[in-house]
Amino acid sequence: MIRTAVVGCGGMGNHHAGILADLDGVELVSVCDLIEEKARATGERVGVECCTDFRGLIDKVDSMWICTEPFNRLDIVTACAEAGKHVFTEKPVSVNMDEADAMIEACRKANVKYMLGYVLRFTNPYRLMRETLVSGELGELVSCWTRRLMPFDMSDLWYGHQEKSGGVLLDFGSHDIDWLLWLGGPAKTVTAHTHQVRPTMNADEHGQAMILFENGGMAACEVSWSSYLGDSSVGLVGTKGAMIVGRDGKIRKKIGDEEEQIMEAEGAMAVDVEGNVGRETDEGEIETVGQETETIQEYFFRCIREDVEPLTSAVEGRNVLATVLAMQESARCGRSVEVAEVADKRPRLSCRPATSEQ
Repeated sequence: MIRTAVVGCGGMGNHHAGILADLDGVELVSVCDLIEEKARATGERVGVECCTDFRGLIDKVDSMWICTEPFNRLDIVTACAEAGKHVFTEKPVSVNMDEADAMIEACRKANVKYMLGYVLRFTNPYRLMRETLVSGELGELVSCWTRRLMPFDMSDLWYGHQEKSGGVLLDFGSHDIDWLLWLGGPAKTVTAHTHQVRPTMNADEHGQAMILFENGGMAACEVSWSSYLGDSSVGLVGTKGAMIVGRDGKIRKKIGDEEEQIMEAEGAMAVDVEGNVGRETDEGEIETVGQETETIQEYFFRCIREDVEPLTSAVEGRNVLATVLAMQESARCGRSVEVAEVADKRPRLSCRPATSEQ
């Protein structure tokens, strides 16, 4: 039995707590939130004790499930790692490279697992599309893309502050960027533009970016909180075939001159404010789509039991963060940016455009 506790009882904390409370081989010991009323409400809902200070839980658990905001988890992750506790956090890993590196190093030194909640890798159509590409059926990757438009006013929430959420490309789009990097490998160069549409917002709320991969191929990503209409689509084109999925979740595949197929696997394309992925009901609710493979929660605990390096490790999350920060630098400077400039934490380059004299 692996003992765990949830820290942060917002939307994702509540989501995970409900699943962890019913998971075989796992004991949810407690839930924690700085706001006592939130902790109590979640604890009562899942039938466990609650508290307001995570430090009192460290000696009671083997792992910690951390669902606090990305600007508010450095102390929690490092304290848990130093105590030898395995760590799961929601995405993104952080809003800056220094904190990400500090947490990664703390977990490395303690030899504990450190996994992020990039759930698309565990969900169809994203998982199926990647497996099909890796099988060679589609040939070599030519292009892949995601578009996720979710109109929602973040002005009065922490998401609406750039320094707290990193804006729409980092908070919302990092799910998609993680998946694109999973398909294409490390990003070499990015070009991007971001926009703050509403005067009440203090964060980027619409972003579009292009990625050139180190291994060849390209990707495009567009995300928005300010699009007025919701929409989503993903796709990939290879040298032998293609797969495309629209908002309806239908997975279309065509190989060479063969007839187009509609895959039987059910695709989850809708997403809510907190990042839950599923199917949208007629009432606008996000309904979880059943998974034949293990869930992200089951997988994390299997990594602990079998000493497996997590698929969505914090190091993978660092790659996503570096890619997004390079996109933001590109948007700021109006030029393409090498991701290595950010990943290696080189001094910020001048935003002056290149000229023949340079």
